[in-house]
Amino acid sequence: MNLLLSSKKSSLLIMWLCLISLNQVKAQATRNHAINYLADTSANFQTLISQFKGKIVYVDIWATWCSPCRQELRKAKEIKAFADFAKKNNIAILYICADHNVKGWKQFITSNNLTGYHCLTGQALDNDFHTIFSSVQLRSGIMKRSFYIPRHMIVDQAGTIVDSTAGPQGSMDVYRKISKLIVRISPDLD
Repeated sequence: MNLLLSSKKSSLLIMWLCLISLNQVKAQATRNHAINYLADTSANFQTLISQFKGKIVYVDIWATWCSPCRQELRKAKEIKAFADFAKKNNIAILYICADHNVKGWKQFITSNNLTGYHCLTGQALDNDFHTIFSSVQLRSGIMKRSFYIPRHMIVDQAGTIVDSTAGPQGSMDVYRKISKLIVRISPDLD
């Protein structure tokens, strides 16, 4: 009798643990359903942006080794509010990570629930960042091109960069600039 009772308790315990595990898996899947990884790392900036034609795109360029980038992206309240705003207004959030630590990159994205589109920089993107989007500065007596992160951009529905030095997610200036783009395309309600 004790053996039978013990067996029933063990079965119930196993079923309970399985249910907890299943619920954790479902919660993880639900939480990450809006995280999309872009596989093409050979694309340049224009090719990457052209995938979102017809949408406003907020671009967030960062790296796992960049402390200011990580600090910005860990502001859960601002990131979540901006993601909700973007979803409501059909805005794409594109995170471009400027390093090659795939495991650390995906872990950071998942642990901070960074919903949107994600890609790693390839040679073409890196070239664009260090030519088109860089600035020339005098460093150690030599003029050098520099590209600093974190970096944010706003791209309009036609694929034109309207702000190449936008503020971080959650900044009022970003909301204002994007809202102007939304109003610009809204139909007149006469």
